[in-house]
Amino acid sequence: MNEIQSFKRFPAVCCWIKHILEGRYVSNDNSYLTIFGKTKRVRVVATIIEKRELISTQDADGTISSEEEGDVKLNLEIRLDDGTGLIRAILFQVSPDQYSDFIKGDIVDIIGRIGEWNGFPQIYPEILKKVKEPDLILLRNAEIIKEIKFGEVQQIPAITKEDYEIDLSSDEIDINELFEGEKTSESDEFKEKIYTIIKKYTKEGRGISFEELKNSIELSEEDFKNYITDLEMESKIYQSEEGIYQSY
Repeated sequence: MNEIQSFKRFPAVCCWIKHILEGRYVSNDNSYLTIFGKTKRVRVVATIIEKRELISTQDADGTISSEEEGDVKLNLEIRLDDGTGLIRAILFQVSPDQYSDFIKGDIVDIIGRIGEWNGFPQIYPEILKKVKEPDLILLRNAEIIKEIKFGEVQQIPAITKEDYEIDLSSDEIDINELFEGEKTSESDEFKEKIYTIIKKYTKEGRGISFEELKNSIELSEEDFKNYITDLEMESKIYQSEEGIYQSY
């Protein structure tokens, strides 16, 4: 007799990015505690502000893929802004042309799981489609506002020590990430240097351009963009105009 197994699929919660950023991540449950309760999947409407394609060096099972196989796969990173916050969406092992028509400036409706990497929330999309009707944005915002005003919103509870216990039997744990403290310190050092420069210019009543910033610190353009985005996501800096940065 076959045993029928069932599982609970968490519904996708319609929310703004700020609700994810303000939530508390529970590592042993891969969930966020938000004003809408325990949240594992979200639905967000946001604008693509950057899109990066990285050649994937691993197959889905973790084995190294061969370039000679002719089956090129990409990891796709999309950075999203809905006016309340910024967040990354990561798609693993996609074909090069699968999302080629998604470009910077597109408004997208995204459904996916949420998780955390290096301390930052991320969305792992299950569905990603362009928004063709502007009214959808107004309707989605109305739904969220209605839920906040009349729904069962909750206080976000404090995280207990047990919430951070690591289950070493979990397949989702990357042991190498447990020993990356040195790398994180270097990252924090560069981010602090960038932030200090921007803060100095802001105090002088002006901003500083991306090129000026990049020329003042020896970093690759890709690393520099990542640090700038991290500072934006931490609400430390913002663009006062296109390509000009100031601090809050």
